Amino acid sequence: MNIAIVVEGPSDRAAYPVLMERIRTGLRVNQIRDCGGKTKLKNSFVGLLKELERNPAWSIERVFVIQDSDCKPHEEIEARLQSKLSESHFAPEFQVRCFATKCVLESWLLADPRAINTISRRRGKHKQVESVQVDLDSYKDAKKLFWEQLSKAELQAVPPVYAEIASVIELGQISSRCLSFRRFKEKILA
Repeated sequence: MNIAIVVEGPSDRAAYPVLMERIRTGLRVNQIRDCGGKTKLKNSFVGLLKELERNPAWSIERVFVIQDSDCKPHEEIEARLQSKLSESHFAPEFQVRCFATKCVLESWLLADPRAINTISRRRGKHKQVESVQVDLDSYKDAKKLFWEQLSKAELQAVPPVYAEIASVIELGQISSRCLSFRRFKEKILA
């Protein structure tokens, strides 16, 4: 299945396709649009959907519009995005699925410290991190905490590191610690 994603920023652009392709065998993220922030995503995603439909060579079957909820109710954000699409009167040939993480992507990447440690070792570092004992689905400073964990492991908070962690993280570990990740998996597998 060929899909496209519309995301907030470069770190999302790096990690989400890796996670999605690991969740669903045969899924291929064909196109990615990084909006440059939450406000720009809200204001420009319909235009990006129109752009994605203009090129039939991409054969896109489904587009996921993914926004962080910053620990606000995900239902409201998803409904707002869906409403904005409806109000535009644009009816694309492909399916559009809106998804809001419970907090931020970094919440999921914190779920398995082994992944951070693996990437640290691969990059020749010798620092290790321990598991964080917070409720990842409601912890408002997850991005800051993730960056602190990366710093302890002597890693930079840059898109390639996000992608590498996403490539080795234990998906079951994320599912057990983050209800929002289970919802995400369901949307990807549907």
